[in-house]
Amino acid sequence: MKKNFSHEVSLPEDTAPHLFSNVEWWYFFAYLTGEKGGRYATMASFFRIGETELNKGHYLIFSLIDLNKEIQYNYSQIDSTLKWNLKALYLPLYLLLRPSDKRIWKLQKSFLKGKIPSPHTQMKKVRIKHNPTELMYGDHQLTFSGEKEDRFNVQLVDKKIEIDLHFTPLKSVALIGEDAKPDELYYYSFTKNEVQGQIRTEQGTERVTGQGWFDHQWGWDYALLKGNEGWNWFGLQLSDGRELLLNEMHSSGEKTFSPMANLIERDGTLRFSRNVDFQQMKHWQSLQTKGKYPIEWKILIPDFSMELNVKAAFPNQEMPIIGPLQAIWEGACIVKGQEILANGKRKNIYGKGFMELVGYAN
Repeated sequence: MKKNFSHEVSLPEDTAPHLFSNVEWWYFFAYLTGEKGGRYATMASFFRIGETELNKGHYLIFSLIDLNKEIQYNYSQIDSTLKWNLKALYLPLYLLLRPSDKRIWKLQKSFLKGKIPSPHTQMKKVRIKHNPTELMYGDHQLTFSGEKEDRFNVQLVDKKIEIDLHFTPLKSVALIGEDAKPDELYYYSFTKNEVQGQIRTEQGTERVTGQGWFDHQWGWDYALLKGNEGWNWFGLQLSDGRELLLNEMHSSGEKTFSPMANLIERDGTLRFSRNVDFQQMKHWQSLQTKGKYPIEWKILIPDFSMELNVKAAFPNQEMPIIGPLQAIWEGACIVKGQEILANGKRKNIYGKGFMELVGYAN
């Protein structure tokens, strides 16, 4: 299922920020076990947003999930350039489309007063380096290494926590959609990584090991600015050594479109299908935002002979997002299911991963 496009993704060149894009992000998640018995999940997304190279703004969200206590700690930082872009361009355009959105008017007034509403904070100076790629968002760093820049170190620092991890890929790069452009954005992943490092919390420092996932996307897209679209994304690592990347888009009227399933085999080869049926099974409503999120799913993938049940590890994994989205659900999930093999026998499927539900709180 090939598509015509003008750019062929190549590493290490495409690890770096892209001049000709208005949105770009580097994302990871990891499941970690600590030497003192801690069980954690963590994620981060380093965003770069702007219409020209001269006005690129930067935004960082990250979380640390204590799986033993079922508690999620969220962090959201914006730089001065993106704050200016929101105030001068993106929010005024959004309000032209949705002039009755009182929440965004309130946010715009905060920006005009020079304030950033809690729980969001402003990051220090942003610096970008090339060859190898290094993203320095204030006190936070994402530094790539290796001939293909396929390994990386990440450091996330706050007053109460510090996350310092090293990712090493165990599979070759996966070009999502078979050609790295399944929809509007270019998209590649390293879906299985060995992760080592340490986590510092108020309880002390703990060395951790585990398994992680990395995504990089970029291109031109205004769907989120319009405030009427979102997506349901699943990054699933199966116990048999395979991974699934699943996604569907949805509009504010609950119409879904552009479904996709990517199955990354043990040897790194990728199978792709648009024939995916996503069924919402259970919802959770946030007391904070009133957003109602589908936190349990039945997912059918006929081309892969798979039937999956994916559900949240625990309900409240909502993350605050600055801007029209207000919040997303981003957190740990568990997958079970069955696969019909070529000989007709059924094989049980088990795994875990991250689920990202966008567009339910705006």
